[in-house]
Amino acid sequence: MENHNKLNRNNKRVFPEGTPDIIESLLEKYRLETIKELFESFGPIKTVEERKGFQERWENLPGPHIAKILKEVSQGKIRNEDVFIATLQERLNISKETTQKLAKDLEEKVLSLVQITFREKKEIPSAKKTKETKPAPPKRTDTYREPIE
Repeated sequence: MENHNKLNRNNKRVFPEGTPDIIESLLEKYRLETIKELFESFGPIKTVEERKGFQERWENLPGPHIAKILKEVSQGKIRNEDVFIATLQERLNISKETTQKLAKDLEEKVLSLVQITFREKKEIPSAKKTKETKPAPPKRTDTYREPIE
């Protein structure tokens, strides 16, 4: 987690390919609800109450919470391992033991593989600067006459 602290706004974080699949497999490993399980448990929604229940469970799915937390870590908003674990536990509402194991897996399988690319800063020249540095157009000449100016 330490290498994620030295990022700045000019860096772009690239998560490992298949990160959603990694998160999904960890959800299954730790018996946390997946999107697939949510849809299987509800089937066709027929009533307003069912829709409200579905919406409530949808908003509390652990997968999107984990993705947001990983993004916060990669951006340096969460810098301490203890804070990382506490945030996971609070947002997912799971036991401390499960949270510690999940945090370790996320660190090994996702966070340790985040690649950082550096964006180049591009200077936008001012209008005055552009006129000063703009090369003069080449003089056109007519082979039969004097140079045209």
